[in-house]
Amino acid sequence: MVANRNPHVQRAVVKLRELSADERARDLFERREKALRDIDSRERYAHQKGRAEEQAIWQVIVADKDAKLADKDAEITRLREQLESKK
Repeated sequence: MVANRNPHVQRAVVKLRELSADERARDLFERREKALRDIDSRERYAHQKGRAEEQAIWQVIVADKDAKLADKDAEITRLREQLESKK
């Protein structure tokens, strides 16, 4: 085992066992870990929601640009037809 070969790891293992034996310390540790997981979960949710909103905004922007391009294409077609009719 690594703890047998490394005195620093061995001390950490001993300390971990001591803390695990203390019910209050273990409870505090578990509460802290749960809080960290909750924070991480909220951050991931906010990030995903933000990405979804960002994608929706981009879809509106792209649709608007597509509509403007379609208008320009129609205008170009109309002008071409006018030019051809004058020939």
